[in-house]
Amino acid sequence: MSTGGWRASRRAMAGWLPVAALTALLGAAPPDQLTSELIFPGERGHVHASSIVETPSGGLLVAWYENGDPSNTGPFEGQDLDKRDDVRISGARRAAGATAWSTPYTLVDTATLPDNNPALGIDRQGRLWLVHAVLLGVPEKAWGSALTHALVSTDYDRDGTPRWDAAHVIAPRPPGMLSAVARVAEEARVGPGRTTEVAARANRLLEAMQDPYARRLGWMPRNHPLVLDDGTVLIPLANENFNMAAMALAHDGGARWTYSSLVPTRGLIQPSVVRLRDGSLTAFFRDARGTGRIGRSTSTDQGRTWTAAVSTELPNPSGGIEAVILRSGALAVVFNDHTGSERDRLSIAVSSDEGSTWSARRVIIHRPGERFDYPSIIQARDGRIHVTFSDNLTSVRHVSFTEAWIAAE
Repeated sequence: MSTGGWRASRRAMAGWLPVAALTALLGAAPPDQLTSELIFPGERGHVHASSIVETPSGGLLVAWYENGDPSNTGPFEGQDLDKRDDVRISGARRAAGATAWSTPYTLVDTATLPDNNPALGIDRQGRLWLVHAVLLGVPEKAWGSALTHALVSTDYDRDGTPRWDAAHVIAPRPPGMLSAVARVAEEARVGPGRTTEVAARANRLLEAMQDPYARRLGWMPRNHPLVLDDGTVLIPLANENFNMAAMALAHDGGARWTYSSLVPTRGLIQPSVVRLRDGSLTAFFRDARGTGRIGRSTSTDQGRTWTAAVSTELPNPSGGIEAVILRSGALAVVFNDHTGSERDRLSIAVSSDEGSTWSARRVIIHRPGERFDYPSIIQARDGRIHVTFSDNLTSVRHVSFTEAWIAAE
């Protein structure tokens, strides 16, 4: 039954039939129902940065990173839990028609190096892409030492570690990067709003530009790759040494790689890219500048160049976000709905005019004092929307709802 038919039936019967009985009669969940579950118990140490995809068979696959054995401190004592050498990427699968998730299993574990920020995607041939960052500890064990990898598999739609058919190392050199960084740094150093702190940051940026490690390392994925009209896989990235974003473009299944120019706005990271009705691309960003708003940039040449970013009206406490175009054509963004620093509320907003205005917004979860962040969102072939996110950094929570649920409040 269509959403419209469901609503009409509910209006007609609501006066005399309980919701549970009506649901059983119609054989479908009501549109205002949200389901919520932990994919696994919180017994796997520090857990963060999930990514979800629907597989060709109709199942769901979720990846995240975790710090291995939570009881093993040993040589890692004093290190950040997400930068320890035993950090790996794990996953779980829920087969089509199943009601339970598999026992978590390892997707990738680079020996003696931490693996972070998995981003899953399915290309036009039905192959699984797992993009992630490996922290090399050069020049120090931090995000700025990240080296991005992309693994590709045809044998993954089952429980257990996929058989990886191809592996790519992604070390971007965006065209015009040095001049673009220098221009941004100089504008910050001498431009309006200049302060001693801003000038010092700009000088550090110019110094980092002279470091070959900083220029080639520090690129981090976060959100889903986007498959373009010609089959090119666009991988959104941002450089942690310069706080600037660019896109990696994998042509012909990864046989050839090119890179976009930098998005000409500093302080925007973790882009999420969607295709608009006219074929242009829009990227939404986690904003590290302190504006408290999600940033947005546009490309009219299939991701090769990008406009200077503008701020949207959607709040962002410098937390992870992701955008998706729904089957209805509406644009949806999931984000921490705060202008401060809290990440205890996660919401979804929907726009029918591609982000000019936001016609609906609904809270997915809100528990003061807790932490829910780094959301990943897809819409499955049956129309149901799935979101995963970090639940207090101890597990991954999966919620599911319909587009009607967003507007039902």
